[in-house]
Amino acid sequence: MHQLYDLFLKIGLRPFAFSTDMLQLEQKVTRSDLSTLLILLIRGDLTMTELADEMGAPLSSMTSIAKRLERKGYIARATSAKDQRVKIVMLTQEGLQLAKEWERIMLAMLSKLESAFTSEEMEQFTLLSFKAIKVFQDEKPEKPQETQNHPVKIKIEE
Repeated sequence: MHQLYDLFLKIGLRPFAFSTDMLQLEQKVTRSDLSTLLILLIRGDLTMTELADEMGAPLSSMTSIAKRLERKGYIARATSAKDQRVKIVMLTQEGLQLAKEWERIMLAMLSKLESAFTSEEMEQFTLLSFKAIKVFQDEKPEKPQETQNHPVKIKIEE
């Protein structure tokens, strides 16, 4: 389940958009803002460059997101003690609360997904999700190894 959590966070799949709780959060901040806050919750304080890498966004876009979040009081930016050119991004108390609320929503929804699938179905779903993402990212999906002679059948319960 942790792999799906990372997939939804980093790649940007948004199965949570239909949740009433999620819609309420999105009235406060954008999805990019929420993703930024959640990355900071999970990874801790990061430099602007590290945060941009985690978000898969150009540094200029990350700077715009950070300025918006700073104005709203969700993050603080400080100059690194080691290098004056480097900015460190950290959650404020209000940002921490908002990030934890979104994490709670995501985990509850992933838990529903996990309870609907058998462990084999969950594993297959995760593998297929990663494969689909590779296709959409214009990467060639990994092909099954030649040694496997027959497909594995999974019984899907209704």
